Amino acid sequence: MAGGLLILAVSSVLVGGDDPYHNQGPLASLAKDLRKPQPAALQWQDHALRVSSSILIVADWLSTIDGLRQGFPESNPLLGEHPSVGRANIMIATGLLANAFLVPKIKDPELRRGIWLMMVLIEFHAVHNNRSLGLGFNFRL
Repeated sequence: MAGGLLILAVSSVLVGGDDPYHNQGPLASLAKDLRKPQPAALQWQDHALRVSSSILIVADWLSTIDGLRQGFPESNPLLGEHPSVGRANIMIATGLLANAFLVPKIKDPELRRGIWLMMVLIEFHAVHNNRSLGLGFNFRL
């Protein structure tokens, strides 16, 4: 039996040589056309909008916490009229992380910049209103 296997192995090498498709399966010769998605290339405008919107979100966060501790009602309908400080921290931190890490993954530069520009305008308005009510930046989150 071992002699027969030896003869089969030697004859396959002498007759055909190495089989380039051995143990590769029927799909081995297909070209791979799927590529890993690449992150969007950010320009200086993207970085400026990303940083400014993130800074304004943090400023709004700190003044919102000051307002909640003083008993002011919250105007954000997602948070409710009188949310707990913990709930506000979680919701605002989630928004900040999405602004800083998810929005840059949008490939369309006009959409990405439009989202950041809207965040700058919304957050600037919120910080201006909070400061006009006499709220400060409370670093005790």
